[in-house]
Amino acid sequence: MKPPEPYLARRIAPIDTWREAGHAIKVYGIHRDPDLAGPMLSDAITASARAAARAVLEGEAANDRCHGLGFCIVHVGDEAIWLLVDWWITGGIVCQRMLSAPLAQPDTFTPVTQPALACVWELVVTAHERDAWVRHMLTAKPEPAAWLHDVLPAGRY
Repeated sequence: MKPPEPYLARRIAPIDTWREAGHAIKVYGIHRDPDLAGPMLSDAITASARAAARAVLEGEAANDRCHGLGFCIVHVGDEAIWLLVDWWITGGIVCQRMLSAPLAQPDTFTPVTQPALACVWELVVTAHERDAWVRHMLTAKPEPAAWLHDVLPAGRY
């Protein structure tokens, strides 16, 4: 069994809020290079990820249980570009579809079929989003606008 590599922080930042398929989606970028001076995501990766997220939301998140709110993570990793599309439904449940694209073909996102949830860096975002959902939405007076503005600060995590 190959031992895990030592943990190295990665750059994580909120990128945008996309309004797609009746959903407001907070978008985060993660990059394997923590010292990257340029943009977190290229225009090609951003456009492809947005189109893939839209397709997921149109196909999977169009039902009465959806709140119309979610988040996605676009992660330029060591093995691939990962796209996690998450949306909230009633009962405090977050649903997810994971896709990936080869590093050399960032416009080719396909569904991940093997069992997977997220990597340690993506879980930083997921943990923040869980806590923000509890703070702003699982209350007597839910505040979607406050939830949308509550983003994980950019940094190395």
